[in-house]
Amino acid sequence: MITIFLLNLLLFTVGEETEPPTEQLEGGTPVILVHLDGRRFSGFLTDLEAEPLSLLLLDSTTTTVPKRMVDTLRVLKGAMTEPHPCVVLLKDGGQRRGLLLEDGFDGVRLQVGPRTERIGLNDVVAIEWRPTVEQEIEARKAQIQSSDPAAMARFIRWLIMEGHVEQAESELKTYAADFPNATEMTKQLQELLAARPRVDDEKASRTPKKKRPALPIGALTQAEVNRIRIWEYDFENPSPVRIPGELRRTFHARHLGKDGFPDLKTLRRLPDHEFLRLLCEMKDRDLYDAVQIPVDPPALDRFRRTIHDRWLLPKCGACHARDTAPGGFGLETQNANKPEVRMLNLLLLEQATTSDDAPLLNWRNPAESRLLDLGKDPRAAKHPHPEVEGYSPVFHRGREAWVTNVIEWLEMMYRPRPDLETELKIEWPRNPAKSPPTEGDTSAANPS
Repeated sequence: MITIFLLNLLLFTVGEETEPPTEQLEGGTPVILVHLDGRRFSGFLTDLEAEPLSLLLLDSTTTTVPKRMVDTLRVLKGAMTEPHPCVVLLKDGGQRRGLLLEDGFDGVRLQVGPRTERIGLNDVVAIEWRPTVEQEIEARKAQIQSSDPAAMARFIRWLIMEGHVEQAESELKTYAADFPNATEMTKQLQELLAARPRVDDEKASRTPKKKRPALPIGALTQAEVNRIRIWEYDFENPSPVRIPGELRRTFHARHLGKDGFPDLKTLRRLPDHEFLRLLCEMKDRDLYDAVQIPVDPPALDRFRRTIHDRWLLPKCGACHARDTAPGGFGLETQNANKPEVRMLNLLLLEQATTSDDAPLLNWRNPAESRLLDLGKDPRAAKHPHPEVEGYSPVFHRGREAWVTNVIEWLEMMYRPRPDLETELKIEWPRNPAKSPPTEGDTSAANPS
């Protein structure tokens, strides 16, 4: 019975045929075996049928472990020939998402954004594969009927909003040829595709011959974007952060001699995200601008992917643009893929109120946010969207996940919400649109 259990455990760990194969080294399969009393053995397992199990340890000695005393057995995946998306499950219950570079006896090496993170072997419980981009696209396409124009249109829209521009372009050409009567839908998809950034466009912006287009009037500065990222930083799921050496020295000199404060040598060895945690704990906010956070933390990334780029900008922004701002609410639509503009839209959303002075975002009870009501079918909403020509519900049947995304995003954001003027040093209103905004002076982001 135990032999069967171990075999199943090994097969489960290695995964299906589509997963990267486990690296087989001379001497057997690299494994981590945990004894029931908590002892861990790192080595090579050669014979699953043996009783007891015989392990060749890293020091070239051999040890035996009775099968009945085996708590867990994890097969190491070795070095990846190509980085593979995965989720690393940690001993403390946390998770790390990224591209697996190596899973060996020295630990797990993970590529997270532009940086590489190493996780100690003893901190890892398991590694679960995530589908690659190609696999996810194939899986989604396999679930729809190619003869259904509505389903194919939803698939192409998903490709566009997830940034798979080349695949979307190819599918859109096929869509136009297969459904010649769906000219209006084809036109909408073409306009949506044209608004998405391309890798070639990013490369072209680096060429001296082509100047980078100016950001819209009122866009936030890079320093302000960085401040918001610091405020929303998730230390339980740290994203890339860069701490200059000069900042560590300045920080040390300021707090030199305080009880329990680490010395300069310890500060220099602190991982960047742990140094940022200490900096925030000491509330040295005047030093925040020296911190560099190149990518959005999880909460802001969730806002970008599932709300701002998916429906807030293409649907709400189609009518509620800053130059017109109907009802007193407008979004910046020019260069909205840039962080400086996207963060501006986040602040505009936080500041926005309805005609009865209710904030669009309810931080205390996210499910009661007016934003959700305004996006529903007016017949099913407690506070429906005003009757205007061209309005169509955002959260119709089949998009229940979009409502969940809004609630989960609000729950991920830092609370209580900061006072933007004092905490982030952002003056408000900021370069108002042509039509003066009608929002109240009090920030909707501070519900108290």
